[in-house]
Formats: sequence, structure tokens, C-alpha cells
Amino acid sequence: MKPLYKITAMLSLLVLSTNSFATTPTDQYIDPAKIVGFIAGDWNNDGGKDHAILVSPNNNFDEDVGLYLFLEDNRNTPQLALFKPNLAWSGSMWGNIPSLALTAGGSLQVLSQNQAIGRNRWSQILTIAYRNKAFVVAGYTYESRDTLDLSYKLDCDVNLLTGKGVKNKKPFKNKAQAIKLVDWTEKSIPKQCQEE
Repeated sequence: MKPLYKITAMLSLLVLSTNSFATTPTDQYIDPAKIVGFIAGDWNNDGGKDHAILVSPNNNFDEDVGLYLFLEDNRNTPQLALFKPNLAWSGSMWGNIPSLALTAGGSLQVLSQNQAIGRNRWSQILTIAYRNKAFVVAGYTYESRDTLDLSYKLDCDVNLLTGKGVKNKKPFKNKAQAIKLVDWTEKSIPKQCQEE
């Protein structure tokens, strides 16, 4: 594990090296205390080290966690490729905090969840890939259960690039669509994966 001062220095370099924003946040400074998740990968397959950072909003009023995506340029300097505000819901306790992961193929995953409060427990995974010089939502996975009604369960997984999905072990097919991450909203969620 890297010492905290090295991680802080690396994040400071990322912030100081940002020159442009796809979606401009009101403040270009990332407060280290607001960082919820951090992961590195190579999403554009150029051999560089790219980074993703989940950051809580500064005002904490009716806003969800935002995602910063950095791509390393040919000078090994990270450049901000995209900022997507309000991407992942976040609570304040364990089981409600979003996180980042990588798929076996190297795509980025953003997990948000409620595993701690109320009877309705759920988890959502957005799988994000880099295609044609843009970040797209390539997959959507949603699971929910009711802690009081044990017969209720929703499992839904869709590959948005092919349109093929599975809901509660039954396959379905939608039109293939590569939705750019910058355009993703709750309305983009496939109807099969929405709570009834």
C-alpha cells in the first residue's frame, strides 16, 4: 500500500495538471477530504496510466458523487478527459458508499448501493468503456431485494453495446446503444432493470 503522502501528492498532480473539462465543475480543485474512491487503468489502450476519482460534492445538498476521468498524455501527464457530476448516490455509512473497480477486460465500474438503510436494499453497477475517443456506458447491472418481503428480488444485467440482457434469469434483447457517459441519466436505465 502506498503511503498517504504519496497518494496525496499524486492526486495533487492530477488536479494541478487539469487544463480542460468536458463538463466543467464550478471548482477545479479536488478536496482530498471529499475523495470517495480512486483507481487507475488504461482505458484508451495507449500504455499510459489513466485515473478515475469519485468525489463528493462540495455543498452536500441534493447532489450525488461526481466522477473525474483523467487520461495520461504523451508526456506522461494526466489530463482531465471528463467530469460527470451526480453520477453515483452516496450515503454516509458503510454499505452506502460508492466505489470503483475494474473488469477483467480493464473497463471501469462504478458501484453505488444501499445495503444499510430501510427494507429496500439495492446495488447498481455502471460499466464504463472507452470507445471512439469517448467514455460510454457499456453495461448496466442492478440488483434489489426487500428485507421484509423475502419473495421479492430483482436481478438485471444488460450489455448496452449488444442490447443483450438477463432479468431474473430470463434473457431479453434491446436495441444496442452506446450511450456516452456525459449523456447518461436515470432515464437511460433500461426499462427491464427499473423497479416496478
